Amino acid sequence: MMTLLSVALVLTMLAALVLYLVGKETAVTGHRLTGQKSLYFAEGGAAQARAALMAYIGAYPAGLTTVDTSLAPATASGWYANGQASLQNPLALLDYLVVDGQRLISPLPLTSNTQSATFQVNWSLSTPHLKLQYGGAPVNALGDGTYTASVTLSPKVTAGDPLCARPCAMHRVAGTASSYEIFYTYSVTSTGNLPPSWRRGVTYSGNFSVYLQAQSFARYALFTDTHTDANGNAVWFANPTTFSGPVYTNGEFRFYQFPTFTSTLQSASAKAWYYNNGSNIELAAVENVNNGTRVDAALVPPDPNPQAATPANFTLGAPTVPFPSDAYNQQGIAIGLPPGNYTQVTPLQIDAAIPELKGTGTVPNGVYVPVYDKLGDCVSDPGNQMLGGIYVQGDLDSLTMSVGGATNNLAVYTLTQGQTIATVTVDRVLNTTTVTMTDKNNNNRWPQPSNQPGCPGALQGPMTRAFQGVPNGGQGIGNGAMLYVQGQINSFSGTLQQSEQTTVAASGTITIQGNVQYQTPPNPSDPLSNPLNILGLYSSGGDIVIGQNAPNDVIIQGVLMAGSSGSAYKSVVTVRNYSAGLPRGGANLLGGIIEKYYGAFGQLNAQGGVQSGYGRNFTYDTRMSRGFAPPFFPGTSNFQVAQGSGHIAGVKPSWREVAPQ
Repeated sequence: MMTLLSVALVLTMLAALVLYLVGKETAVTGHRLTGQKSLYFAEGGAAQARAALMAYIGAYPAGLTTVDTSLAPATASGWYANGQASLQNPLALLDYLVVDGQRLISPLPLTSNTQSATFQVNWSLSTPHLKLQYGGAPVNALGDGTYTASVTLSPKVTAGDPLCARPCAMHRVAGTASSYEIFYTYSVTSTGNLPPSWRRGVTYSGNFSVYLQAQSFARYALFTDTHTDANGNAVWFANPTTFSGPVYTNGEFRFYQFPTFTSTLQSASAKAWYYNNGSNIELAAVENVNNGTRVDAALVPPDPNPQAATPANFTLGAPTVPFPSDAYNQQGIAIGLPPGNYTQVTPLQIDAAIPELKGTGTVPNGVYVPVYDKLGDCVSDPGNQMLGGIYVQGDLDSLTMSVGGATNNLAVYTLTQGQTIATVTVDRVLNTTTVTMTDKNNNNRWPQPSNQPGCPGALQGPMTRAFQGVPNGGQGIGNGAMLYVQGQINSFSGTLQQSEQTTVAASGTITIQGNVQYQTPPNPSDPLSNPLNILGLYSSGGDIVIGQNAPNDVIIQGVLMAGSSGSAYKSVVTVRNYSAGLPRGGANLLGGIIEKYYGAFGQLNAQGGVQSGYGRNFTYDTRMSRGFAPPFFPGTSNFQVAQGSGHIAGVKPSWREVAPQ
């Protein structure tokens, strides 16, 4: 019996020990699970913090973030500091980002000496996307736990900008006047908390960049600075007028019945005029409704019933978009000055870019090729490196574009001025520009070298010369070309080669006397149709005119812009003698029109048909809505942000566990 009792006691003790050990193991497992759960909360908080950062910088959702309109190009240029890395201020952009209509302005000034900026994550903010704030340490709920998290941004110096003497954090984007790529490092620190006292911490880190881009005027299907004609007469949008891209005016729109708009319609004025059955009325409203019936309104096609059709996306009182003052920018680029030059280009600067003019202090009429004078012999020698684009002093009789080469891979520009015929052939594959200058009898018409000191005995050189590089203004933009005329272009026409991205600018009027076409035109209805060729025509102090020699049903493919704020001339895009003669069919434009005043294309008869001049058959080049634009084309004073070459969305960050804070 005693033996049995002893065995039972031992078994009881063993059972108790087993139960005790099982209980201890269960408790340890529970502790481990709770600790692991707090780590999950820390990771969840880090993921939410990174999502808040992506929303804040416009990476995801894309297009959510805007830039406050108070940011001026001169301010952004100051941040860039001419490429001096120690003076740059990349973090200053943070004070101008707008999310959900709100700006986060740092409580401490962001200067070139600021090493980093730190935001706190607050997921309880009422704004749908803005979940960052300065200061505090908000506790964010997550399941049955909480987390606190912060986001720290620091400039990241990197190579790649030739204007930076050493790696810098803010790079100028080639081919633009006021666009930059800004590089950052980010660090997210998150601490997960689970009652009663479990805490774990993690960090996410990585690099990204954003593009701070000056919005190009090419983004508009129609833009008017003053919405009247050059004589001050009212301009009415009337049915069957249809615009397929963004339409904007700094003035005030007028609507006759039911014109249609497929994209945005914006006016800086808080009011609009309506025809109102002949009793014109000005209203602070986006449509004219009388006793429940629409009388005049901007609508969305194609519903033929104006009472049931959808109202256009019309905004009154939109922020003013100042007309550009960069009349000298394209001229400077053509001789190799950096984008963003808004001061008058001097003869000495032009002379410095053209070997034959060295030291003269004057610029005679002529066609010039700015190149580096490698030998110092005052001659544009074959093999020299292109310095700028193509520069013309004085009126140009004609400029014709064409396609050359056995495989149509060459872009050819033929410029005629008086007795001079200059043929410029651009080979993007070989990275060469070949220029021939002759007269009509095939005699050499290259400018005679200067006889100033330092140029004794210089010879004229051959009539055909092949230079290294392409006429891109020396800015390194791959397919860009800049042709500038200090004067008028009396005849413009031709076909732009499919690899060319070209801006033709003139200080005076540009007259189109033939079809202007792309070798490979885009399909505006296909968002995947993105051929390279793009043309911009810009007259800073004159008009863009469709001349009397242009054919009926003329074809024009490109973005046309006339005027600058620095010119007193009332620039328009128009048709010469539009009110006389027989109808000329349609003006078939694929692109956009930006003009100081609204230019007439024709006159209508009582039935709404074309009585003289051209009817408007305009199609918006939807590539412009995707950020495409001719190189060196005038930009607005407003900025936008986009994901840079260093992406954050879709790129896995570095992860590590850290001590909880």
